[in-house]
Formats: sequence, C-alpha cells, structure tokens
Amino acid sequence: MGNIKGIEHIGITVPQIEQAEEFFKAAFGAETLYALIEKGGKPQVGEEMHGKNGLEPGARIIAMRMMRIADGANVELFEVDGVHGSTPDGPTRMGLHHFALYVDDLDAAADRFRQAGGTMLDGPIDLGGKEKGPGNQCWFGNTPWGLHVEFVHLPAPIALDDPERTGPRWMPAGV
Repeated sequence: MGNIKGIEHIGITVPQIEQAEEFFKAAFGAETLYALIEKGGKPQVGEEMHGKNGLEPGARIIAMRMMRIADGANVELFEVDGVHGSTPDGPTRMGLHHFALYVDDLDAAADRFRQAGGTMLDGPIDLGGKEKGPGNQCWFGNTPWGLHVEFVHLPAPIALDDPERTGPRWMPAGV
C-alpha cells in the first residue's frame, strides 16, 4: 500500500454552506475545525484552479469548511457559485453518492438525523452476503439537500475475501 494510511477527508459540494454546516453539527455532532474560504472573502476561481482541482471556468468556490465527525475521516464542505456539472468531475458537481457512519444504535442515529431535518428511507436493513451476521444492519437517510448518508452497525464479523492479505475492515476506535 505504499505510504497510504487511510482516508483523511471527503469533499462534498453543497448548495448552501451554512445549512450544511449546521445540519452536520446537529445530525452527526460534527465540529467545524476551520473555514478555508469565508463568504465575501477571496474565492477560488475556475480560471485559476481548473488544472489544479477541476473547478470549471466560470465557477467560483465561495465558501469552504473543514469539519470533524467523531473518530473518522474529516469532511470538507464546498459551496460553489456559477456553473454546475458541465464536466464529469470536479468540485462543481453536487455532492457525492453517499458516505457511511458507524453507529452503536441505529434508532438513536435516525432520531437525531430526523431532528436535524433529514429524512430516513425504509429501514433498518439486515445486511446480506459477506456482511450478513446477527445484528449487522444499515439504514439510509437523506440530508435536506438530498445527499445520502448510510448508518452502519456491524456487531458480527464480516466475511472478508482474503483477510491474510488485506487485514480487517477499518472500524472506529472502541468498536
């Protein structure tokens, strides 16, 4: 694996930074570590950044926040003004498909998520295949702007393809 240690952060483009930041705080207990770009400050502009991070010409990153959620990867939120999604990648595309959070109590996580303004889909779902085991479940919800979030609870072992080669699946400390 070379020098790779694990996921340091995921980046998510959101329609309104303030709404997303407050939602992440309320739903996940996230903490804002710092603002990289404040609204009204100097934005990143596509004409300067396209070759560096894929920001499309005509677009501007007008706000960025780095947040921390418990004992996992950091989350970097972006608000982009201007064109959206005329290229197949880059920070002008809204969101990502989903990210998953390990939880000890699916019902409590779903309640907090709903109270913050999210909606839960049908669930919890008993996991199957190599993730099947007593109590192994997940449950998806949608943030107010439509990003999927998966809550995962895995008290039973996972059947890995080749545990001697890959090692165990990463889990937060204390799981």
